[in-house]
Amino acid sequence: PTGWYVLCFSAELPKGTVRRGTYFGRELVLFRGQGGRAAVVDAHCPHMGAHMGHGGTVVGDTLRCPFHGFCFDADGTCVSTPYPSGRPPRARAEAWPVVERNGAVLTWFDEAGRPPQWEIPVVDFAGHGPLQRHIWPRLLSHPQETTENSVDFGHLGVVHGYQDVTIESPLETDGPHLTATYGMSRKNPFLPFLPPIRATFEIHVHGLGYSYVKVRVPAQGMESHHFVFPTPTDGNAIELRAALAVKVPDPAQVSPALALLPRAAAIRVIGELALRAYTHDIEQD
Repeated sequence: PTGWYVLCFSAELPKGTVRRGTYFGRELVLFRGQGGRAAVVDAHCPHMGAHMGHGGTVVGDTLRCPFHGFCFDADGTCVSTPYPSGRPPRARAEAWPVVERNGAVLTWFDEAGRPPQWEIPVVDFAGHGPLQRHIWPRLLSHPQETTENSVDFGHLGVVHGYQDVTIESPLETDGPHLTATYGMSRKNPFLPFLPPIRATFEIHVHGLGYSYVKVRVPAQGMESHHFVFPTPTDGNAIELRAALAVKVPDPAQVSPALALLPRAAAIRVIGELALRAYTHDIEQD
């Protein structure tokens, strides 16, 4: 399906590194130049077909082919070779549109070859803890299934055990953008012996590859950004990533025991526990 898809979290691609993978039935290579820009190109060198994900290296802001040393920039242009004849005019790697947004590296896929048709919005992480991440490398699924799950009102109580599920704002669509807001109560993941806590889930879906949910828990003064990134691989499976970042002005409001920890440590503990609950829900699905 047409859309933006996450190929890796930003933290998975430090400067000077090369990653390889199969996405959309194509072998691709990701690299990050020393200047910090992330790039995605077809895996096979246009010169003589070597796979640049096996032994390819980053030189400055270019990807160097391991076979003959041709170097390609983030736009796929061959900028240098070790040969005195210079750069062959047709030696150009197929480069993919890339944006880096909200802690993830995304590329645009469109079977018809059209350029990007919409943008992924920037999320404000001010006051939030670090992005907590989890990856399921291979699931026999399709991005439509994870997207449908985000608005499957009926399963929230049956599968996840949420109580008093309500529609706070109805499902709306505007081209590739989908929104809805739900309210629900569930067992307190930090203090399960206390009464259930109430939360609202504000859902934003951009195409089938990018879902963002803003969660608010007023009783604990907590809010969090949740992400779901399903990316097609070989036509039968997806690579699924989930992530979240929490904002907690007063950790003691979540649990009095957290007041004993330094603030940074308390935020990290809350984030790790929240990710554990989040991945548990996804695995229930």
